[in-house]
Amino acid sequence: MPQEKIAILVDSCSDVPADVLQAADMALMPMNVIFRDRAYEDRVTITPTEFYRRQATEKATTASPTGKHIMEALERIQASGYTHVIAVCISAGLSGTYQETQLLAADTDLTVHVVNTRSVGIGSGFAAIYAASLRSAGHSFQEIVDEVERVTAQTKVFFYVPSLKYLQAGGRIGKVAGMAGTLLNVKPIISCDEEGIYYPIAKVRGEKRTITKLLALVDAAIGDAQRVNVAVCDGVNPELRATVLAKLKAAHPNVLHWYAGDVSPALGVHTGPGLIGVGVQVLD
Repeated sequence: MPQEKIAILVDSCSDVPADVLQAADMALMPMNVIFRDRAYEDRVTITPTEFYRRQATEKATTASPTGKHIMEALERIQASGYTHVIAVCISAGLSGTYQETQLLAADTDLTVHVVNTRSVGIGSGFAAIYAASLRSAGHSFQEIVDEVERVTAQTKVFFYVPSLKYLQAGGRIGKVAGMAGTLLNVKPIISCDEEGIYYPIAKVRGEKRTITKLLALVDAAIGDAQRVNVAVCDGVNPELRATVLAKLKAAHPNVLHWYAGDVSPALGVHTGPGLIGVGVQVLD
């Protein structure tokens, strides 16, 4: 049987931390972040720091990776001698990337499995990180596909969003619409439901209480699982990220791997600055 050479392709909204992306040699499909002067490639021609600086005074929008970007990534993968690809995309309910990648992959000679994570940010990125670890452990393509799909179904993501105005402006409000502009100082915690659509999992007044609730949601997601990975990401809020990470580490000393990173500009368009996201990947 010919040797499988497996590549991992991930969209930029999956927020795989830069060091992990590099170490696993993952290929990136950049979303497009559009300011009035031009379109930027998420994480390629615009950094999170630069993005949030500009977002303070300018409106931004997003678009899925162009077919050209996806095709170029697949062609580079093939030119590098890979035969198989695990492509990880944020929820098909939030972006057209999943469908577009499936369509374009069919036009290549590669064997491609596209994962609809039904999640976003690091909740989605965990699928790519796990695929890379299974590949390192020497698993076959089909074994990786089966295991990644199994674990993706039990991965949760929670976002503390300081302001709803960006979600409203971007139209990506999903099931959060009902609470728009309602209560003063309400800080929603948003998650993705089974279809991969945003919904408010909790509505709490004030940042302090919201963070307490966020930690409780993570506790519940971990439950009595024995094998768990956890990640904390932020949108220009490194101090709060460090606080949340320290509290989680103290409460859950048995977590296998901890990850920390930033929220991509393409997600930041819809969530604004200050966001804290926590991903929980249960491997049991």
